[in-house]
Amino acid sequence: MTGIPLYLTHYANSNSSFPFCLEIHRIDVKFPAHRHDYMEFSYVIEGSGSEIINGLEHVMRPGTLTFISPYQVHEIRADKNASLHLYNCIFNMDLLFKTSEMGEITSIINIGEESLPPYHQFDDCEREQIMLLLEQMEKEYVQTEHWRDAMLRAKLTEILVWFDRARRKQNQVLTEKKKNEVLLRENIWEIIHYVHQHYRNDISLTQVAQQYHFSPSYLSELFKKHVGQNFVRFLHELRIRHACGLLTGSDASITEIASEVGYRSFQTFSRVFRELKDIPPSEYRKKKLLFY
Repeated sequence: MTGIPLYLTHYANSNSSFPFCLEIHRIDVKFPAHRHDYMEFSYVIEGSGSEIINGLEHVMRPGTLTFISPYQVHEIRADKNASLHLYNCIFNMDLLFKTSEMGEITSIINIGEESLPPYHQFDDCEREQIMLLLEQMEKEYVQTEHWRDAMLRAKLTEILVWFDRARRKQNQVLTEKKKNEVLLRENIWEIIHYVHQHYRNDISLTQVAQQYHFSPSYLSELFKKHVGQNFVRFLHELRIRHACGLLTGSDASITEIASEVGYRSFQTFSRVFRELKDIPPSEYRKKKLLFY
């Protein structure tokens, strides 16, 4: 967004006794950056695109509901050949604050809760319910029946409650996921420390996984994610690094060294050493001793 965004102050019915407007809009390219002193929510029916709210972008597709508080700068862009069709509802803040649940309704507009996102992507089942509420709201909006305004206010509140519940639930899931990721990072470094202390023993992926209550396959995935290699490779590199030091810094036999660094089979030690160093342990010792 460049320049000073548009500042919008008027909309259909903005000067009436019930400042509320509900329309279906189509955006082929974009709606430029703007802000306003009223409240607004949009709900995508068809198409795809993105919206930027105070510099943060999110995807818009069928089922996306976005709630805009006063003075937030936002801009909508439609994807190429995927025009956005969306319900757009604009209303004065007073419509919400006239309800008896004013304290609870206030929380919907994100006061003091900046961590809550201003949008939510509803799943298929929820989308049916939101569409039903919007269709009922639209029906009330275009007629002049008794209690029209009360019904519109009730439907508006219901939609916003659906939105707020859904985003809070999603936010809680994401928060728990982040907590779990932190715990996993802490666990993996604890496991790495354990392997550093016990690599000379007869340890295995299965044994360590059981000790830390992971499945072997999942523990291997954690190593790949946080260390860049699987558990077995990590263990072999620790052992062979130690073996290299002993080959050049001691006169112990290669068989003794193999046992010292954790290999119960000389053949396994020799094979792994060759795989990691490209030469047998005996040649490695000769070359290093000649060099020094």
